[in-house]
Amino acid sequence: MKVKSFKLYLESRLNKEEIADLEKQAETEFETLKALQEDVSRTIAEYMAKEHIGFNELVRRLGVSPSKVSQIQKGEANLTLASIAHISSLLNRKAKLIFE
Repeated sequence: MKVKSFKLYLESRLNKEEIADLEKQAETEFETLKALQEDVSRTIAEYMAKEHIGFNELVRRLGVSPSKVSQIQKGEANLTLASIAHISSLLNRKAKLIFE
């Protein structure tokens, strides 16, 4: 079977309500990820300003690659819970995950 597009495939397998639910879930997931990334990015920027440190010192303190730190600063990093815990430990803060 040759599938012309994912949308056509979905329409052949699911009804309109199920597709709408999936699209809403995907949008919520994306918005949540962006909000978390922005929170970490903002918190890192505040830490750097408070500690009067630059990019290279942040790389050294976090112990990750410069490209990863750049992604974190831009709010583009796909962080694991372990990396969020590592960052919060460096910042001497507790990270909380709240479901609203």
